[in-house]
Amino acid sequence: MPESPEASHGRIFPAYGSVPTREGGLVIAVRRRHVPPRALAIAVAAFLVPVLSEVVFPGVVAGEYDILIWTTSLVPAFLLAYYRGLRGVAAAVAAGMAVLALTQATVSALGIGTPDWRLLLTVVGLYVLVTVALAVVAELLHRERDQAERLALIDPLTDLPNRRYAERTLDAQFAAAVRGRSVAVVLFDLDHFKSVNDRHGHKTGDEVLRTFGAILHSDTRRMDFSGRLGGEEFVSVLADCEQAAAKAFAERVRKHVAEHQFPFGQVTVSAGVAAYQAGMASYEVLLAAADRALYRAKREGRNRIAADVARPGAPARVPGPPAGGDTGGARILLVDDDADVLRAVRRILETGGHRVDALTDASAALERFATEPTAYDLVVTDVIMPSMSGAVLVDLLLPHQAGLRVVYMSGYVQQGGVVWSGLPGAVVGFVPKPIEVQELLNAVRDVLTRPLPEPAPAAET
Repeated sequence: MPESPEASHGRIFPAYGSVPTREGGLVIAVRRRHVPPRALAIAVAAFLVPVLSEVVFPGVVAGEYDILIWTTSLVPAFLLAYYRGLRGVAAAVAAGMAVLALTQATVSALGIGTPDWRLLLTVVGLYVLVTVALAVVAELLHRERDQAERLALIDPLTDLPNRRYAERTLDAQFAAAVRGRSVAVVLFDLDHFKSVNDRHGHKTGDEVLRTFGAILHSDTRRMDFSGRLGGEEFVSVLADCEQAAAKAFAERVRKHVAEHQFPFGQVTVSAGVAAYQAGMASYEVLLAAADRALYRAKREGRNRIAADVARPGAPARVPGPPAGGDTGGARILLVDDDADVLRAVRRILETGGHRVDALTDASAALERFATEPTAYDLVVTDVIMPSMSGAVLVDLLLPHQAGLRVVYMSGYVQQGGVVWSGLPGAVVGFVPKPIEVQELLNAVRDVLTRPLPEPAPAAET
């Protein structure tokens, strides 16, 4: 089987100062413990205070106050413990002991005075006790922080990267694709997983998820990424990979899952494959393309792989000013799973004079269209939603209204905006998040006033 994705997990976030570390068979990113130059300068200055006091200015501060001067040598231990934990404290202890010994040796050699051995032992003992206590507390704090970072990025059930980690990876790899690198995405969904939970219990369902995660991890190359998006849905991001190779990878995973024998029998998986194409401009558009392919694989019988096929059509976003004409009073169906975004976008559209029905559930939008197939002039939808992507939603709405006009909304848009022609809809527009009032109203006006494309001629029989 191919190599595991360990290497990529440790190098995905160079901008976050991360380094690879092994945890539970998976290499994850943790924060590198850098010591700022300012802290190093303070540590050196703290060491110099007692040295200068004893060597350069002997007798200036002496007697019972001499101990106060030497306590400044504790400062480096505090600083290095904060930034580096046990390793920092060890370095501080070693350096402090060296400075103490060198200072007292220099004082004796120059005949400046006789070392106060009781004072020296007191300082050394205090130094060791304080630094050991600091070491324990600092290391516990660092471990708790590293564990919190791990839990924030790793799915605890499958030990694969979670959705947050996947989104960061997608963003980084998509940026590389915009610069000319080929990138493909595969969405996996376990077939009839709900029935596994219903018939055999959630404990068995969890075991199925863990097993699939292990198979996916094993089949993923070191240079690639695989993670769990949530529920029974997983994603693989394949670098330097064309669509055909990504489809072969997905087929390999599908085959290994089908061959695995569970105590209750077998499970299968379906997958949708999509590769980056110029003009997508947002990794969410690439995910939506893979989601459309995944839905087609399930619709065609499950336990199969489907690849996205971009359909020819007008660009999703036309540069330049919108076309003229009065579009106020249009009936709009707004769909977005984020209730706050839904309310804000609804207010903007109503300010533009439109009548808006707002829904957070894509399934409810399907039901609404089934009863009122010609009631809406325009659909405004988020590209990525939990139950289904906006692209899949529009695919399901098109049979009810072939001339459906759509405005898609999405975040993480690269410079230039989406001009990809693969998004479904008779006339398509695109608005980046965060939503700008005038930009949304212009996109709605543009989509409503653009003429519908000529229907394709019927094929000869």
